[in-house]
Amino acid sequence: MYCCHCGKYINEHKLEQKNSSLVIKDENGELQEVNSDAPVNYVCPQCGHLVHADASNEELKSLSQAAHSQLQRGANSFARGMALNLIGIIIAILAFSFFLLSFQSDGGGKTLNPSKSTFLIFIVLASVAVILLGFGIYFTIVGISKKQVYTKLLKDLNNKTFVQ
Repeated sequence: MYCCHCGKYINEHKLEQKNSSLVIKDENGELQEVNSDAPVNYVCPQCGHLVHADASNEELKSLSQAAHSQLQRGANSFARGMALNLIGIIIAILAFSFFLLSFQSDGGGKTLNPSKSTFLIFIVLASVAVILLGFGIYFTIVGISKKQVYTKLLKDLNNKTFVQ
């Protein structure tokens, strides 16, 4: 189910496994089963609006607007992730060049000198590059998945094959 107000996907199967909506407490505190034909409403955890199964045309229009908004957020997240990946790769190249500068030649061979300042710069740049690449990959994956989910939702809404 999708919230018609904010477009957040709510997995009702997971919610029902945790706590069934058809079992409620009466005024005495005893558990009581409700008729299975009763309509079940959920509260959206993101915006607090009620989410129900049968959506009207106005609610579907609102869902379409929310899906377009989420699609734009996914595109922004993808762009942010790719920018962080690019900056991370540039910093990693710089870190590698400082790593090569931290070697000292002593006669015939080259040995790594960890006491040089270039080695410390390599460590700092390499850690920054790893952090940026980690966040970049995360945002890229989140952006791609959001774009796929909400593109499919909008296609279903446009084809009038969407079922809440």
